[in-house]
Amino acid sequence: MDRDSARMLAWERLREVALPDSRFHLDFSMYIPDYPGSDQIPDALRALSFYGGTGPVFVTPDNNLEVMRANFLREGRPLLITTYGISRGFVYFPPGSVPGASVEFAASLDGAERFGAHYDLAAIQSLGQLDFLVTGASAVNRDGIRFGKGHGYFDLEWAILRDLGMVDERTPVVACVHDVQYLDEEMDARPTDSLVDWIVTPSRTIEVSRKQTKPRGIDWDQLDPAMLESIPVLRALKARA
Repeated sequence: MDRDSARMLAWERLREVALPDSRFHLDFSMYIPDYPGSDQIPDALRALSFYGGTGPVFVTPDNNLEVMRANFLREGRPLLITTYGISRGFVYFPPGSVPGASVEFAASLDGAERFGAHYDLAAIQSLGQLDFLVTGASAVNRDGIRFGKGHGYFDLEWAILRDLGMVDERTPVVACVHDVQYLDEEMDARPTDSLVDWIVTPSRTIEVSRKQTKPRGIDWDQLDPAMLESIPVLRALKARA
């Protein structure tokens, strides 16, 4: 199955379970939706062997991961996220930086702007190696090949963090999706496709036996010029190259 067919199949199934977004309704090309059962994600992640560290973690700004972001804030875990579309770069929450009564709001995208600190490349890099990454997806298959909304944002986030030396082949990546988004189909991965090591759904946790290695840094020759124009952190990284 090709990626466009996989994405459309997942979106068709999602319409039965997805929670509408206040801005985008059910336009899945614009957001990764929340769904019943996403509140089980924190317990599922706690059961994974790599969870127990104290280092920083990265979580994408997807709707289904708001509960996970709130959990990390509640635990006082160093948390790094991106703004929507990476358009305003990265936001960091130092341990204990959010008062308990404000955790739920801070875990939302609007709240992150209020409580998080916008970090430039040097500040991000100073955090050191990430313990693991958590991402949503439009669809993910049994080999750990994930597809997002079609814009390539998580692929870029991974590549930026890889170029900064904060992730590598061994850094665990977890995709959290509804069961209808898991596809037991073979796919062809592009060199820039981010790959995941674990898949968490409301009903099960799947350890992936990847057949391919994770992508390295940004391939500047293949990068869409529109991405470079709209994402300042990319321009800052290119200036370093």
